[in-house]
Amino acid sequence: DEPMKEWIPLTDQYLHELLRNEGRGDYAYFRCPTCVTANSRCATAPGHATIRCRECAPRLVCEACAVGRHMDMPWHRIERWTGQRFEKISLADLGLSIQLGHANMSTCSNPRPARSNFCVIDISGQHRANILFCGCERAGQAGTSSQQLHRYRLYPATDIDPNTALTYRVLEHYHIQSLQGKVSMFDYYQALLRLTDNTGAIHLQDRYKVFMRVVSQWRFLKRLKRAGRGHDVGGANATTSGELAVMCPACPRPGVNLPSGWDRVSADHRYLYTLSIAMDACFRLKRRAVSDEHKDPILGSGWGYFVEDTKYREVLAAYADQEEMSTCTGLSAIDHANTKFHKGYAATGVGAVVCARHEFMFPNGVGDTQKGEK
Repeated sequence: DEPMKEWIPLTDQYLHELLRNEGRGDYAYFRCPTCVTANSRCATAPGHATIRCRECAPRLVCEACAVGRHMDMPWHRIERWTGQRFEKISLADLGLSIQLGHANMSTCSNPRPARSNFCVIDISGQHRANILFCGCERAGQAGTSSQQLHRYRLYPATDIDPNTALTYRVLEHYHIQSLQGKVSMFDYYQALLRLTDNTGAIHLQDRYKVFMRVVSQWRFLKRLKRAGRGHDVGGANATTSGELAVMCPACPRPGVNLPSGWDRVSADHRYLYTLSIAMDACFRLKRRAVSDEHKDPILGSGWGYFVEDTKYREVLAAYADQEEMSTCTGLSAIDHANTKFHKGYAATGVGAVVCARHEFMFPNGVGDTQKGEK
């Protein structure tokens, strides 16, 4: 079986099919096929078939049918046939509006439109959306503007008068990409802009800072959810120190994975229930100083692997001017401890306590290092 070798003679055929799909291909008709069906509301006057979706079947339909088909798929990429080529157009430009606060699809008697440049970021790129908030008698049940967005699986950039939202799926998609593919936040966001417009000729709204902030909030909320904090009567603020950390499932823990009588075994079997702990540091994991820690605060300080920041700084303050001592001439982390290599950084590395066998970090077992090994 030599699939690549067998494919080479088919190069021209595949290339022609790609070019065919750049145009209308087999769908070179003028009357909308959806309109002429018996159940269509516009069967008596079928529209011109000029619209196709890049994510659905390549069939061309009229503008009214395109909007109707995408009421529950508002983040698809749409193109319009001009007579010579396809050009990008948004569903919002075709008249698609998203009514929030009415899960039963009932009509809102007093819709409140969001700003005309409302921006939604999805895995398909950046979209302009016509968002309508509920302002009728159901508004109390529908919730605030941010709650209405959440209930449509849109994460608002701000809680007050939001003008930008990210879909839940783009947040989950980036979360997996960053963990599995080690994709940076900047590169991922730039890829979204490329999906929106790969020419650079269209001015797109800059939402990179919004993306960074929302991703941080999303990850924090995921930690709280997985730790069961959403079901606790005390809520998130009742989280205790280190509670959000994931414990090693294999390390011995009384009452969890140890048999009864484990503490009474003979000396030659005690190694089976011994916890092995290691301590190490990484001096390349630097963190730049933020401009204002009041505007960019720590989320859940001390709730996970890192120690609580305020008390940790009090301890570090006692060693503010301590010079690092080393007899090893090749240890660059010590040599550079009090040099320019720490300027502009809030931390020059991290030190961590882990289980030696499985490399799980301990709750509150990680701390920043400043100026080398301090």
